[in-house]
Amino acid sequence: MSFYKQQVKRSVLSILIFLLFSTSAFAQVIFEIQYLPGEKFTLTEQSNFSKKLNNKYIGYINRTVRGIIQVLEEQQSGDRICKGKFYVFEETKRDARYVAHKIDQTVESYFKITSDGNYIILKSAAYPTLRGFPVFPTKPVKVGEKWRAYGVRVVEPLRDGVFTEVRFYCEYEYKGKGDLNGRDCDIIYAQYAMRYKAGDDYYGDERIREISGSHKVTIYFDSSKKRPLFMRDQFHETYSYSNNNKEKHEGFILTWFDMITVMDRTELVEKIEEDLEDLDIEDVTVEEKEEGVLLTINRIHFLPDQAVVRPDDLYRLTALAEALKKIEERTFLVVGHCAKWGSEDSQYILSLERAKTIVDYLVSQGIPATRFIYEGRGATEPVATNETEEGRIKNRRVEIYILED
Repeated sequence: MSFYKQQVKRSVLSILIFLLFSTSAFAQVIFEIQYLPGEKFTLTEQSNFSKKLNNKYIGYINRTVRGIIQVLEEQQSGDRICKGKFYVFEETKRDARYVAHKIDQTVESYFKITSDGNYIILKSAAYPTLRGFPVFPTKPVKVGEKWRAYGVRVVEPLRDGVFTEVRFYCEYEYKGKGDLNGRDCDIIYAQYAMRYKAGDDYYGDERIREISGSHKVTIYFDSSKKRPLFMRDQFHETYSYSNNNKEKHEGFILTWFDMITVMDRTELVEKIEEDLEDLDIEDVTVEEKEEGVLLTINRIHFLPDQAVVRPDDLYRLTALAEALKKIEERTFLVVGHCAKWGSEDSQYILSLERAKTIVDYLVSQGIPATRFIYEGRGATEPVATNETEEGRIKNRRVEIYILED
């Protein structure tokens, strides 16, 4: 082989090697959000962080905000109008023990999702807590390319219903292709600083004097289906209050975006009714609801002013557990109600404890505890008069929602 041909061969080989190892660097990705009308998805934000007050360790907080979101319509601009119901609950761990476990708040929200991922609130609500994050570029990007955008994070450090909007400026960088539990995805790194002083949010919590901190976020995006999959946020935040208290949070926020398989409510109602009849369960009604399917356990007998089910009623719960075991994947929301007797606070506590009693019994029958959330609504939703014993018996009921989630 001549020297010239050898040089040509080496040149061609060098070019091929260069293209092989540099293709990913030049590959461009288009990030675009595309949810379709009628689709539903869950947005689950789980915060796990240590909490200190004036440098004293308070405990390890596990806070979950779980939104069930329905895409209502698509506008000509490509924006999607959405309706969401967000369940908020919190647990504090100390010495590896849970000291609380309940739904603290249920919030409805209306918002739109733009094609670049921005959440714009249409009706005043605290959730979703992130608006304008993540924001994706409107043009194709390649590995290493960066962009910046403003966002808003809504905080409620004192957990008493007073929210504050903190505006931040975020830098994003596209890192290239990756893998998330066996799924091909694109990876974006983002980081932003929390900087807030009293008065920055006119409607914010007046007790907050200053907020500082930082967030470093890894975002996993499914380019083929045009939607985010997961975010992992490592953060630390410091809250200074007007009473000179200082609170520090440090940990992680994990966010999942999961599509929901739409429930055939009519078919599920028919199947549950058949199972109840086969199991000879009485005084349980089944009906379709916006949230999913509702089972109401009527005339359930608790010991007076206690969250203890009378033994002769346990057979119904045992049989009901067998029917619920046949329902896969869905979450069960258990709601306790009571008659109007005593103070509103005592009614709420009793209804909450009774809901928890039902959850504990169903779990003891083999249904995983992770499938349950629960709350008490006191005597605020009566179905009969509280002036008669018969009416009060009807109001002492427990509802189980099979959520479309």
